[in-house]
Amino acid sequence: MMFDRKDEDQPTYAILRQRVIDLATQRGPDKTICPSEVAKTFGSYWRDLMPRVHQVAEQLCAERKLTFEKGGISHGQNRPSGNYRLRIVADDQDD
Repeated sequence: MMFDRKDEDQPTYAILRQRVIDLATQRGPDKTICPSEVAKTFGSYWRDLMPRVHQVAEQLCAERKLTFEKGGISHGQNRPSGNYRLRIVADDQDD
């Protein structure tokens, strides 16, 4: 995997996780975000970050903090094939 910047300058898992949560929270539970939106906030090497962003998304969905969405349908914690979007879980749905 090639990066525009030195490897030590790459965002850590924790930074990626927080960025996903922040963007999804800002968008709100009535809207979704695309994983690429998260990666693109880090600049021109965003494509190289996509596998890590997908890992973060899978973990956050497993923790029920986010849900996978595709074609306007919620897939909950089950990642659909192909492109998907992410929706923050509203606080009152955590139960």
